[in-house]
Amino acid sequence: MKKTRDLERTRKEILDAAFMEVFSRGFQGVSIDDIVKKTTLTKGAFYHIFPTKLDLGYALVDDVIKPMIIERWIHPLNEYENPLEGILKQLKTLIGKAPAEELKLGCPLNNLVQEMAPVDEGFHERLQIALNLWISEMDKQLKRAQKEGYIKKDMNTRQVAHFVVMAHEGFYGMLKGLNDKRAFDALYDSLRIYFQGISQ
Repeated sequence: MKKTRDLERTRKEILDAAFMEVFSRGFQGVSIDDIVKKTTLTKGAFYHIFPTKLDLGYALVDDVIKPMIIERWIHPLNEYENPLEGILKQLKTLIGKAPAEELKLGCPLNNLVQEMAPVDEGFHERLQIALNLWISEMDKQLKRAQKEGYIKKDMNTRQVAHFVVMAHEGFYGMLKGLNDKRAFDALYDSLRIYFQGISQ
């Protein structure tokens, strides 16, 4: 049991360090040495957990980014009778109120989609699964909103879920590119008006 706990602790330390390095510099811009330097571990300990850098990258998607999507963008919606209100609230909290230096980095998921999906099939498959997880979980929340009478009965909630997830990623991309937090208000108001249009 102790060995298992030690391995889990080592794995978490590597993933935590790697996430911040990759988030700020890109997967291809970071070396294993860069990551090891941010831990208390040796390179040998790193390779014991992750035989290759790609193994680490895949684990970042599966074990860090996917749970982060659920924790940040899905679970909080359960606190709202109307999930549409929760979506707008989370956007304002996590993007609208985020520090400018954080927004410059963009979205960890979207960054990897742009950087790695075109060049590595393993990344592409895992990132696709992560995006579909987000869309499917968002669809469940929207179906709940529709059942409770907050969304028009004729709306295709799966299509709305696709649009909402694309809007999230678009928010990050535009704010990263423009480097102007004021743009958030225009993006936010556009999504709010869209929600008004699908509400009943």
